This record gives sequence, C-alpha cells and structure tokens, in this order.
Amino acid sequence: MFDLSADNVRARGEEIIATGNAFLLYGDTYMVAHQITYNKQTQYVHLEGGVKVYQGDVLYLDTQEAQMNMQDKQISIQNFYLQSTMGIWISAREAKGLNGVYTFKRSVISGCDIIHPLWHLNVSSGTYNTQKQYMSVWNPRFYVGVMPVFYLPYFIAPTGNVRKSGLLSPEMSFSNKQGFMYMQPYFLAPFNRWDMTIAPQVRTHRGFGGDLEFRFADKDNQVALLQTRYFQNTDEYTLENNLKNKYIYGGTFLYQTRGIFSHSDTLRDGFYANLTYMNDLEYMRLKSLNATFNTRLYESRINYFLNTSKHYFGAYLKYYLDLSKASNSDTFQALPHIHYHYYTDSLFLKNLLYTFDFQSKYVTRPSGYGYFQNILSLPIGVALPLFKEYVTLGANLDMYMTSLSLQNAQGLVDATNAAMQNQVNYAVGNYNISLNSDLARPYKHFFHAFHIEAIFSGALYKHTSQAISDERYEAYNALLDRGLDSALLASYWNPSDMVDVVKNKHKVDLKLSQYFYGKNGKELFYWRIYRRIFLQDSFLSASQTLRNEFGFTPLQGLNLSASVFYSPQRKSIAEASLNASFSRWGLDSVFTYYFKLDPLYLASGLYASGNTGFARGSLGYDFGFFRLNANVGYDVGSGYLKDWYVTISKDIRCFGIGLKFAQDIVPTLGADNNIIPLTNQYVKIEFRFVPLANTGVTYRFKE
Repeated sequence: MFDLSADNVRARGEEIIATGNAFLLYGDTYMVAHQITYNKQTQYVHLEGGVKVYQGDVLYLDTQEAQMNMQDKQISIQNFYLQSTMGIWISAREAKGLNGVYTFKRSVISGCDIIHPLWHLNVSSGTYNTQKQYMSVWNPRFYVGVMPVFYLPYFIAPTGNVRKSGLLSPEMSFSNKQGFMYMQPYFLAPFNRWDMTIAPQVRTHRGFGGDLEFRFADKDNQVALLQTRYFQNTDEYTLENNLKNKYIYGGTFLYQTRGIFSHSDTLRDGFYANLTYMNDLEYMRLKSLNATFNTRLYESRINYFLNTSKHYFGAYLKYYLDLSKASNSDTFQALPHIHYHYYTDSLFLKNLLYTFDFQSKYVTRPSGYGYFQNILSLPIGVALPLFKEYVTLGANLDMYMTSLSLQNAQGLVDATNAAMQNQVNYAVGNYNISLNSDLARPYKHFFHAFHIEAIFSGALYKHTSQAISDERYEAYNALLDRGLDSALLASYWNPSDMVDVVKNKHKVDLKLSQYFYGKNGKELFYWRIYRRIFLQDSFLSASQTLRNEFGFTPLQGLNLSASVFYSPQRKSIAEASLNASFSRWGLDSVFTYYFKLDPLYLASGLYASGNTGFARGSLGYDFGFFRLNANVGYDVGSGYLKDWYVTISKDIRCFGIGLKFAQDIVPTLGADNNIIPLTNQYVKIEFRFVPLANTGVTYRFKE
C-alpha cells in the first residue's frame, strides 16, 4: 500500500501519471519528483525530474531519474546521489537498490561541497545500507583536491551516529628507538547497554601488547569503564634501556553515579570510583602511541556521599601508588575515611549559630606505623551588625577534639628521643573574634567594592598528650632549624603531621580586598592582601608570609594576574606567580610563571636548593592560510627545558591537516628504581577527513 498525490493526476491506459508537486508516501519513505508515473500492471513507479527521497526527516537520495518495483522494492537510479545523516554523500552514474541497500560502481564519496570537494574517494564499487547505516567500498583512493594521498584495497565506515562494531582509525608511528609502531583498535558494540574496544599494538624494536576497554551503562546512562593493559618488552630493549620491568601491566575501574538510593530533591546521594593499579610508569603512556604521563604518585579513590538540607555523610577510601619506590609497603593509605557534617543552624536565638563536624579515619601501611584518628569540631558563634550595618562584629567558640591511636609505633621516636605512646589525645577550646566591614559604591565609570577584616583567635582551654606537647613541638622545630637531611628528619615524630597544633596558638588574621568593575559588570582590577601574625610562637611567625594577589584587565582580551608571598623574617619571596593572557584579533597567547621555595628549606633558611617552579608560554595565531600554535615549558627549579611543540594546521570545513614538531622529557623507571629522564623528539602529520575519519603518522627520533 502507498499514497500517491499531486496537483494533477490522470490515467493513460494502465498508467497513472501525477505532475505538479507530486509525492509518493511508501512506509516511512517519502518521495518527491516533477512527475511520478505508476504502472498498475507491472507495478513499477517511474520518477522524473528533481527526484528527492526522504527517510524520516532526512534527505538521503537526490537524483534526476529513478525507477522502483513496488512489488519487491527494487529501485534503479540514474545519476545516483545519496547523502547520509552525517553528511557523507555518494555520487555515481548508476545504482540499484533493494530494501534500503544500494549497490553502485565507479563512484565518488566525500563529506565536502559536491562541486569542488576538498577531499574525496574514488571507488571502483561499493554498497550502502540505509537501515544499518554503513558503507563498504572496494579500491578507495583518497584524494586531497586533485592529489592522491593513499590507497586501500577495501574500506568500511559507518554513515550514521549510532554505535556499530568495526575497525577504528589505526595509529601509526615511526621511531628510531622503538621502530615502527602500529595500534589497531577494534570496536565491538553488540548491545545498547555495553560495548568494548580491543586495541592490539606492536612496536618492532620494543615489543608487543594490547589494551582491553569494557564500558557498561546503568539505568541512568552513567557509564562504568573497566580497562586492562599488557605489554611485553623484548629482552634487548629491557637491557639496553636499563628498565625495571620487562612485563608492563595494570588495570583501571572508573564509575560515578547519583541517586543510588534516592532521587528526591531533599535527599541526594552519589558514588564515585577511580581505581588504578600499575606496575610501571609506562602503563599510562602505552594507552596510545603518543600518550604522556609524568606523575610518579598516583591516587585511587572510592567515594560515597549522602546529603540532605541539614546533614551530610561521606565515606572515602584513598590508595596511593608511588612508582618511584621499589615497594609501596611504607606508603600511607587512607582505608577508610568517614565524615559526618551538620550544616549551620540557629541555636535558641536567630543570630546564635552553630555547626558540627565529625571525621574518623584509618591510615595504615604494611611497613611502618599507622594510626586510627577521630576528629570532632563544634563551633558556636554569633554575628552582630553595628553602625547601621557598616561593621559586623562576630564571636564564636570552637570546641575541637581529636584522639589518635598509633599502631606499630615501636621504633618511632620524637625529637627529644623519647619513646612514643600509642594513645595521643588533643582537645582545645578556641575563641574567635572578628571585626569586618563590606563597603560598595558606584561611580560614573566604575563600581568599587571594599572588604576589610581582622580575626583574633587562640586557645581558652587545651589538653594535650606528651607526644604533642609544646615541648615536643619546639624540639622538632629545633631540628628544622638545624637543617637535617630530609631522610633523617622523616624518622622523627612530627606533632604537626596529624594534629593541627596551630589551633591552640594565639594569632591575628588580617585581610583586605577590593574590586573595581566596569559599567558592563566586568572585573577591571582586584587586590587582595592577607597576613597572619602569631602572638606567642616565634617559629610559626618566622614561617608566615605576607600574601598579595593582583588582577588587572586594562584592555579587552588582555588579562593579567599575579601573586607574591613574601617572608618578612627571611627577607625572601617564598612563592610567586604571574599569569598573562591575550585573546583578540585572531591571536591567542598565554604566559605562566610559578616559583615556590620548599617549606622545609624556607623554615631552615637554606635557599641554594629545594625550590620548585616552572614557566610556560603559548602562542597561537590564525594567518588565514594556516594556523600557527607554539608552546614551551621550562623547569625553573631544576633549570632545564621540559617540553616544546610547534604546530602548523589548516581546517577548511570538511578537511584538516596538521604538522607538529615537538620535544618532551619522559620519565622512565629504571632497574634500580631511579627515574631516568629521556628526551623524546618527534614530528607528526595528521589528516582529518570530516566526518569520515582522522589518521596520521608520527616519526620519533633517537634520544
């Protein structure tokens, strides 16, 4: 059954001829032509002039003449043109179709403009399946303009945005050190709820391996990922590069979701898991041919929270993997950490506010001491507006208690060389008195906001065990002043590691900030300054800094910000940063500088070493004919060039090409557990055939 309609419909023998806005509706297929002729005897439909065929609301066939057998749905098309939902089109002199499957010969395929396509494929024959949304072609020759780029004997690709099983774009690279590198991912999607990717790889001078990634979607479409990877280095490569591990392996589990037990607005919960185990730094870099990974310390986490308008409950587990160590037996692990918090509420009076917080954590490790700790905090305070609300006076009492149970602490000593007790208790009742003022005023060309605050705090009452007494605390500070080696210093008990001894110190916090805004509400300038002064502890006062932070936007597109942390006692800058960015007229540039003295070296007055910092700059500009991007990073603390790259690229709607020159420093784990930095230089060329595929080749040079 089908519907045929037009402005004019007439019969001529066995033929029905429809002209003028003629259309034919057949199932979910909608056909339009200048003239449609239907033969009742042969059951053939002939369409002529401006033939367009729609499936749903998408045009997928455009031609001048077509003929369809309405009995078996076979169609013959002259000057065939078919377009997919992704924008890929196929043009051929002649084609045949049956049940939505079209076969064609000597065809042109592209995703660009049909008159002058920037890229196209010339194929000898092929098939297009409109129902399953994929095409398969023989002898495709890829052209950029009129220049042939490469040839394949056979090629298959999806033409819709529905997941389908099949080969993904391969990765290829050449390296003097690792040889020819090839990775061929295969995507398997048998069901809507899950899929997987299998990606074997080979590096001719290094070894072989593979990657398996499994993804599963829950009822709320939150995706869980389970990944495992294995790679085997050859004996020659392992010995030549003094590697610790011949076999590299590991696994990752990643999943997050909300509304596990409740979907209401008043009660919310959520779960997050990011777990990774690996036996080598190379595990992360082997996920692709050009992957980078420079972090030796990796954190895995499992979190769960339950939240209402008044209550919060959280449970956290953290596992740390230090890949620079021969064994992680002495690395602290937080298994688990329980947290309860009661949000701010009034107590008896409207202005009398309180909150409650409780934490319990178990920190352990196979080798060395661990501990079980409970922390309780109960602040109660009041805020009173004064002088017509120009000034606010605040006062609160913060009751803080913690109990610490040490485990396997037999060999642990404090700075007085006394043996450690297994039970450590600490309780303090703090006062906090604050005086602040917030002022704002509009002017003709800008708006000014000003905030000033002073907070006086200290202990009204405290109870401490011997392990965290003022005597032990001052003895440990004396060790810092002596500038002991960090390895030797780690063998002593530090009272500040697990207990916030600053809470019982009498101190003053001074804050000032001001902001200037333009007429359109855009921030023009800000300045923030902060200083903490300890009234009775000279050691802590010496380690405090005067913090200054600035931000300035003098021109549209130009943003400047800086921070300087200055130590008056040491007469030295402890930390500094500078950020500058400009984005206008096709130019994008960013410069970042950061410097910090290590706190241990700052406290002991040793400035020759122990500092960390980096500088990074990037520049990008679109010249019209091509775009240029450059990026360079420099390690200020160690004094070496970390990495750089320069890319030249061009994207023209459906086609893109990029050329990249780069160098980076790759840390590698050696057989003696030392991190060996390797200089990696490479050049990469990439082609982007939109929306069909991306492909490229990388060549790596010797170190």
